[in-house]
Amino acid sequence: MSWPRVLLLAITLVLSACAGQAKRVSVELDWEQHRAQLQKLENWTASGKLALRTADKAESATLQWQQQAGESHLSLSGPMGMNAVTAHSDGQRMQVQRADQSREFDVSTPDAVLRNTGWELPLQALPYWLKGAPSPQLPVQSLELDSERDLLRALQQDDWQIDYLEYDDFQGLTLPTRLQIQRTGTVVKIILHDWQTHQAE
Repeated sequence: MSWPRVLLLAITLVLSACAGQAKRVSVELDWEQHRAQLQKLENWTASGKLALRTADKAESATLQWQQQAGESHLSLSGPMGMNAVTAHSDGQRMQVQRADQSREFDVSTPDAVLRNTGWELPLQALPYWLKGAPSPQLPVQSLELDSERDLLRALQQDDWQIDYLEYDDFQGLTLPTRLQIQRTGTVVKIILHDWQTHQAE
């Protein structure tokens, strides 16, 4: 697997109109309360699988994403533990380790990922998207809620389309367990079967 593909995998790990005014107020309040909970959730671990597809290739891996405030740590491994990759980012720099090879680069500018990997990916937005919230750093182009549960069903930011297909409850929070992220021929499907929220008392 080439370095651009390794880095792409490492780094690659949404309001509808309501019928009545009273219902609209209720939905907004419930959604805002849920989003406020997610904003407070800064320390968490999610594990599962991802499948990445582009026009000329397809990859899959098991993943574990650990978020500690502004720092992200991602572990990826392929079938039978082959091609294991770890990546760590503090929001300014990213270090990617594969076997005995290591690379480090600046991710603090918008075009940094593109310049270093050949792909333009929303590195800073992913921790928010994974837990079911818009990134505060990007304008919301569109946002759709599930009318029954007041959770994100679909989100568009920076021309990326994020579709939330399934949720489950973990330690008092409802969090995504199946989602899809796509833009311009890149499709990432993510299944998260376990969340540890590490919430402060």
